[in-house]
Amino acid sequence: MVIPAQKPTIGANDASNMESRIRLQKIIGILLVGIAFCVMLWQLVAILLTGMRHVTHGLLLIAAICLPLMLGTYLYTRSQESRDDRRKAVRFSFFALFVFYCAVLLGALIISRVDFHSFAQTKAAYWNNIDLNTNFNPLETVRLYINAIKYDYIGMEIPLSNLIGNAMLFMPMAVFLPCLFRPMQKLWLFALSMLLLLVAVEAVQLLLACGSCDVDDVILNLAGTLMLFGILKLPFLQRLLRQLYLLPEPKEQQPAAASDHTPPPESTPPEVTA
Repeated sequence: MVIPAQKPTIGANDASNMESRIRLQKIIGILLVGIAFCVMLWQLVAILLTGMRHVTHGLLLIAAICLPLMLGTYLYTRSQESRDDRRKAVRFSFFALFVFYCAVLLGALIISRVDFHSFAQTKAAYWNNIDLNTNFNPLETVRLYINAIKYDYIGMEIPLSNLIGNAMLFMPMAVFLPCLFRPMQKLWLFALSMLLLLVAVEAVQLLLACGSCDVDDVILNLAGTLMLFGILKLPFLQRLLRQLYLLPEPKEQQPAAASDHTPPPESTPPEVTA
């Protein structure tokens, strides 16, 4: 009499343990993503009420929120068997981070800076404020900050934070826009969209008297985003972004995927010859 092997029982236990681990990963992933969303909402309310003092603080805040969001998304995607489900989960979290980033920009650059008492000032005082907070001479502010660093007459923190902060402020757009919107992968369209966005931000700050309208801000913001856009065009980084499900699938792969679901052609019955 042959004694049956116990491998099926061990295999069943392994399968049960694997299902438990997958379920645990999914639960932890959802909890981490939920924590990240709660922190996003909390920080957004704080920024709208108190503003943001330093640009670097905002960038560090976004980076800190990315950690639980990315870890939670990673654990959740590991629990998904379908490639499409993993892609949807990653892109959902990425789009949520993009919305949070845009809201932080809106709150830090405009909403938190609006002084409603300034609307009660006279027209002469309003135009005087505009004259004091505008610069349409390219690189004039940059030269002032460079001279301040060179001769050290206002310290290093203010000029460096303004130069580096302005260059880094809109850099995440070089990641978000091309990854979320396929047409933005074209350099000319991305550069034009960013230029219009930056000019619009400066114009709103000028009209609402909630900041300076400086052409050098546009130059530094645009230079930073274009630099990162060019870096991310390196082939190995493009492959990495696709492996992380951040970049959309190439167009040439879409018809092939659609053709997989087309039914096979009907076979014609053979002719019967007498």
